[in-house]
Amino acid sequence: MDYSQITQADVDGFRANLNMVPQQTESVYLPHIDADLSYSEAGKMFNVDSIGQSDPKDVDTVVPDSPEGLLEMTRRVGFLKQFHDGKFIESIQKVHQLQDPTDKVMASMRAGKMRKLDSRVRDAFFAPARIGENGENILNFPAGKIVDVASRKFLHTLEKDAVPASGALPLTLGKIRAGAGIIRKTKILQLLQGGRIKLALREDDISQLLTTIPATSGDYQTVKRIESGELTHAWGVDFVMDEDVHLKAGTTDTYVLPMWVDKVMQLKAREIHTATITPRGDKSMRPYAYYETEAGAARGWDEGVAGIEVKDL
Repeated sequence: MDYSQITQADVDGFRANLNMVPQQTESVYLPHIDADLSYSEAGKMFNVDSIGQSDPKDVDTVVPDSPEGLLEMTRRVGFLKQFHDGKFIESIQKVHQLQDPTDKVMASMRAGKMRKLDSRVRDAFFAPARIGENGENILNFPAGKIVDVASRKFLHTLEKDAVPASGALPLTLGKIRAGAGIIRKTKILQLLQGGRIKLALREDDISQLLTTIPATSGDYQTVKRIESGELTHAWGVDFVMDEDVHLKAGTTDTYVLPMWVDKVMQLKAREIHTATITPRGDKSMRPYAYYETEAGAARGWDEGVAGIEVKDL
């Protein structure tokens, strides 16, 4: 096979296809966060600036004192980390197909890139935030913002009859309401106008949610519609399917489902800055498609993120 037929057009098409804005099916989180897939600022860090809420004062005298105080602004720092991928392509015909964005080989590598970006977002939900000019200071995720695995808060009467009186629970409607309440009480939705509350969960969580709601409840039919894919929004929350949510540290059967307002999570990703398709002498001169890039994610507002612990039963 004459691999000298590999052209610059093959490489340019490969790079361009990797830089394409993905279809929703290729990424779990990109449609639900603030993402910049062509971040062009220099350096290995990026800033996430959050503005606090102003607090107006009543005017109760003819000549009132002027209100005082600085507008609260917090600058957080995210870090771009490199990642790369490479695959051997067994024929020159398939090398040429990398110019086609609908080709299965090309789609596979692009989907892999999107999964890596999703993993950056998952890692940022509850990770310590970095603040300071160079991110030298660490701010841990606040306590009390994760609904405990045994929480029975906000269970309605029918649910209480369906779950054990004590011990760990799977996802329940009461937990969903408790998590949304944590976020709503912070007034973050007023600050981020148009923001929506999202909850990432697994198919198992939906199935187990059904076991905690009697079939005679109207909420049971709502969950059935979520399970079938007919419904993606209920009880003021958008549902995002993610089979790779993180385990709670130190456990093997307890997961922490992230709940967030879409605008509080930010992802920055470079365009592909290294892309090659070249024969490798150590592998029988087979053509090797390789790319390298970098990406990072950060939580802009702690107020806009909560978690729900669930146990597999």
